[in-house]
Amino acid sequence: MRKMRKIAVLGAGYVVKPMINYFIDICKYEVIVATRTVSKAEKIIAGRSLGIPVSWTTDQVDALEKIIMEVEIVIVMIPRSCHAAVAELCLKHKTPMITTDFKHPGIACFDKEAKKQGTLILTELGEDPGLDNMGLKQMIDEVHSEGGKITEIISYGAGLPSFEHNRNPWGYKFSWDPNGLMRSAVSPATYQVKGKVIEVPAKFEHHKIVDVHGIGAFETYPSNDSTRYLKEFELDKNISIYKGLLRFIGYSNTMVNLLKIKLIENTEEKDFENTTYCQFIAELIGSPSTEDIKIKFAKSLNMETNDDFIKKLDWLGMFDDVQISLNKGTNSNLLVDLMLKKMAYKPHEKDMIIVHNEMFVEFPDRKEKRVSSMLNEGIPNGDSAMSRAVSLPPAIAAKLILEGKITNTGVCMPSTKEMYEPILEEMETFGFSFKKETIIL
Repeated sequence: MRKMRKIAVLGAGYVVKPMINYFIDICKYEVIVATRTVSKAEKIIAGRSLGIPVSWTTDQVDALEKIIMEVEIVIVMIPRSCHAAVAELCLKHKTPMITTDFKHPGIACFDKEAKKQGTLILTELGEDPGLDNMGLKQMIDEVHSEGGKITEIISYGAGLPSFEHNRNPWGYKFSWDPNGLMRSAVSPATYQVKGKVIEVPAKFEHHKIVDVHGIGAFETYPSNDSTRYLKEFELDKNISIYKGLLRFIGYSNTMVNLLKIKLIENTEEKDFENTTYCQFIAELIGSPSTEDIKIKFAKSLNMETNDDFIKKLDWLGMFDDVQISLNKGTNSNLLVDLMLKKMAYKPHEKDMIIVHNEMFVEFPDRKEKRVSSMLNEGIPNGDSAMSRAVSLPPAIAAKLILEGKITNTGVCMPSTKEMYEPILEEMETFGFSFKKETIIL
C-alpha cells in the first residue's frame, strides 16, 4: 500500500486554492493548511477529508515546529518577513521548503547550512519570479547548446485584467495580495545595458511603452534586480538584461502621483476614527477645510480637475464626504481598502497573466531574435490565471521532490533542466504553454 504523503502549506491567501486542489484531488496527498484566519483554509478545503485546516499565527513557533515535524515538505505562501524563521525550523528537521518569493539575501544565507543538512530550499517558483525564469533559462540552455552568443535579454511578466474585462479607469484589478503591490511600489530596481548597471530608485518614473510581440502595446517599468541572474544563468557579464512588469498604458504615472502625495505610505499608522475621506485628503495637502477639496487637491499637484489622475481618485471615492471604513492604518491601508471595494474581480470576470521573453543571439553566420510568449486567462467563476500561475509550479515541484525526481540541496532556483523541464511540461497540461518564434535579423 502506497504511503500517504503529507504536506504543509503556510497561508491561505488569494492564490493558494489551485495548489490545495492539486494536492488533494490529483496527487491524493494529505495537506495541512495553516493560516491566521482558519475560515479561509476551511473554505479552500471545502470539507475534503485530505485537507486539515489549522489556526496558526507566525508568532506560534512551537506550533509551527510541530507542523513541520508532521510533514515531508513545507510550502511557504506567507510574507517574506516570516521566511527565515520557517527556514530555520525546516533545516532543523531536514524538511524541504518551497517558496514563490525571490532568492533574496534573507533566504540565500541558508545555502551552506542547507547543503550541510542535505536539505533543499527551493525559491522563485511562482509566475514572476518563476515561470518567467524557467522559460528564460530553457531558451538560454537551447542557445548555449547550439553554440550561440546571447547579447541581450528582455523579460516581462504581468498580471492584469483580461482585455475583455479591463473595465475601470485604473486599468488594474487585484488577483493577488494588494499589500504586496504597495510594498513593491517603494522598492528599487536594477537592470543592465551592454555591461553598464542602471540603478533605478524610482522605478515608475523609468517606464516606457513597448509593443509586446503578438500581444499588444503596454507600459513597462523595471522590476527587482535583473543583474543577479547573470551568474545564476551563466550569462556573459557584458550583455544587456532587462526584467520588467507590464501594465496598461497610464498606470506608471498614476503610481508616480500616488507616491508623490504619499497615498502610498507603508510605515506611519494613523487613527481614522471620525474621519471622512475628504477630511483625510484635506489633511494630506494641509487644507484647513474640505470645501472645494477636489480643486484644492488638483492645485496642490499643479493639475486641472479633469486630469486623469484626479478622475481616478474621484472614481475610487477618495473625495467623498463618507466615513473611512478603517479605524486605523497607514495611508496605503486606506488606499487598498478602497481599491478592494471597486477593483476586485467579479466571479465571472477573467484576469490574464503574460510571461514574455525576448533574446538577441549571434551565431557565426547569422543574428536572431528569439521570442517565447505565454498568455493565459482566468476561468470564469473559477480560479484566476494568477492563482494557477503562482501556486501550481510549487505544487508540481513538491510532487517531483517526493517522487525523487528533484534531488538538489541548498538554496536553489529551478534553473536546471532537471527542474524546469518537468514543471513546464506539466504546466502545459493546465494551459500554460510558451509560444516560440525565431526571427532572422
